[in-house]
Amino acid sequence: MLTVSLMPALAGLVAALVLGLDGGALQRVLATPGVGLSIGTSLWTGIAATVLSLLIAHFAVAAAFTGRWRTRLTALSLPLLTIPHLAIGIGLALVIAPSGLLMRLLSPGATGLERPPDWLLVQDPLGLSMIGGLVLKESCFLILILSVALAQVPATRLLQQARTLGYGPLQAWLSVVAPALQRQIRVPLAAVLVFGISNVEMAIPLGPDLPPTFSVLLWRWFTDPDAMIHAQAYTGSLLLLLINVLALVGFFTAGGAFRFFWRRESERGQRRRCEAPQRIGIGVGLTVGWVIGTLAIVALFLRAAAGAWPFPSVLPALQHGETLRDVLQSILPVARSVAGSTLLLATGTAFVTTLLILPAAEKAAHDTRLRGNIGALLFLPLLVPQMTFLFGVQVLLTRMGLDGTYAGVLWSHAIFALPYVWGIVASARSAIDPRYDAVSRTLGASTLKTYLQVSVPLLARTLLLAIALAFAVSVALYLPTLFVGAGRIATAATEAAAASGSGSSRLAAVHAMLLAAAPLAAFALAYGIAATLFRSRTGVPR
Repeated sequence: MLTVSLMPALAGLVAALVLGLDGGALQRVLATPGVGLSIGTSLWTGIAATVLSLLIAHFAVAAAFTGRWRTRLTALSLPLLTIPHLAIGIGLALVIAPSGLLMRLLSPGATGLERPPDWLLVQDPLGLSMIGGLVLKESCFLILILSVALAQVPATRLLQQARTLGYGPLQAWLSVVAPALQRQIRVPLAAVLVFGISNVEMAIPLGPDLPPTFSVLLWRWFTDPDAMIHAQAYTGSLLLLLINVLALVGFFTAGGAFRFFWRRESERGQRRRCEAPQRIGIGVGLTVGWVIGTLAIVALFLRAAAGAWPFPSVLPALQHGETLRDVLQSILPVARSVAGSTLLLATGTAFVTTLLILPAAEKAAHDTRLRGNIGALLFLPLLVPQMTFLFGVQVLLTRMGLDGTYAGVLWSHAIFALPYVWGIVASARSAIDPRYDAVSRTLGASTLKTYLQVSVPLLARTLLLAIALAFAVSVALYLPTLFVGAGRIATAATEAAAASGSGSSRLAAVHAMLLAAAPLAAFALAYGIAATLFRSRTGVPR
C-alpha cells in the first residue's frame, strides 16, 4: 500500500530536482512578464481562503455543538463537500457572473436592469471570486475534520468546566475547546493551504487571468509543445514547492503567535454572556454560504439544459416544439462520451484503495503509533503541490509502459484516494472492541473467519462510505488524469476544464453536471445500502 502511494510520489520529487535545477530556466521563469504578480496572487488567494475557511469552520462547529445541531451541520456540509472543486467553481461562476443566476433572480425587479451590468465579478484581479469558491469548499472539509477531531478531545468536560466559571457557551468553546481541536488538525490544515496556493481546478473558472495564478501559468507551460517552455515548467514546479514550504512555515508561525495572544486574551477572564448576536451572525453566514452553494449546483443543470438563455430570464426557455425530453437527449450524448471512462476509473479506484487499506487497518487496529505513522506517510503526497511531482510520476510510468493507460491513471488516482480511505477505515477498525475477536476465537473460529464474520460486518457501513469517498476523489482529479493519461484518457474533469478554459460555458456545465452528479449518486447509494443492511439490525454497533 505504501509502495503504491510513496514510490511514484518520491520518484516525482527526484525527477523534479533533476530536471528543475536549471539556472537558465530559472532566469526565464523570473523574467516572465507578471510572474511576481502571479506568485503574489497565488499566495494571497491560498492564505486568505485557508484563514477564512478555518474561522468559519471553528465558528460553525462551536455554534452547532453548543446549540445541539451538530448532526444537521454535517448533513448540510456533506453535499457541497462531495462535489469536486472544478464543478463548484464552474457553477459559482454561473451564479455570480453579471449575467449569472443571482443577478437574474434580482432583475429587473430589485435592480431595474434589463441587460447584464459591465462588472468584473468573475476572474477579478484580486482573486476574490476564487477565494469565495475555495472558502465554500474548504470550510465544509474543515467542518468535517473538526467534527472527527472531537473524538480526540474531551470537549464536553472542558465546556462544562468553562461554563461553571461563568463563560457563555460560544466563548467557552472558543477559549478552551477550539485550541485543543486546532492541535488535532494541523496536517489537514496544511493540505488545505497547499491546495489553495497550488490548485488549478478552482483557478481555471474563477481565478484572475491577466496574469493567472502561478499554478495555472505552470499548467500552461506543461501543456505547451515547446521543450524550452517545458524546462521552465520543471523549474517553476520547484519554485512552487519552495513557495509552499515558506508559506507553511509562515502560516504556522503566525498561528503560534495568534495562539499566544488568544491565550493572553482568555486569561483576562472577561465574560460574555449575551451571545445571541454572534449566533445569529453565524447562522446567517452559514445559510448564505449554503444557499450560494446550492444555487451553483442548480445553475449547472440550468446552463447545461439551456441553448439561448436571454437575460434576465431566470429559467431557460425551450425552443418552439421542444420538450424537456429533447433537452435531455441533447445533453446525454455529450456526457456519455466521457461518462464511461470517468465511472470506470472512479469505481476501480474505490475498490482497489479499499482492498489495499483493509489488511493494513487490521494490522494496525490496536497499534496507535503504527496507525499514525501509516497515516502520515499516506498523507505526504497531499502536502506537496501536484505540479511538483506529477510529471515525475509520468516519467516513471512511461518507463514502466503505463503512460497513457487506464492502469497508470488508476494508480495515480489511488495516491490521492488512499489517505482519505485510510482515515475512515483505520479509525473505525480501531474503535471495534477487541473482545468481539476474543469471543469469536474462543468459540473455535479461525482468524480469517473471525475477520470475515465479525469485523467486516461491523465495518460494513464504514466500508460503504469509504468506497463512496474514494469514488468521489477519483471523479474530481484533474491534474493526475491530465499528466498520467498523457491527453489520451478523457474524463469529466479534463473535459470540463478544457471547456471552461475555452469559454464554452454550456459544454463546461454539461461535464461539470456529471462531475457533481456522480459523487452525489455514489454517496446516496452508499447511505441507501447501509440503511437497508441495518434496518433490522439495530442492536449491532454501527
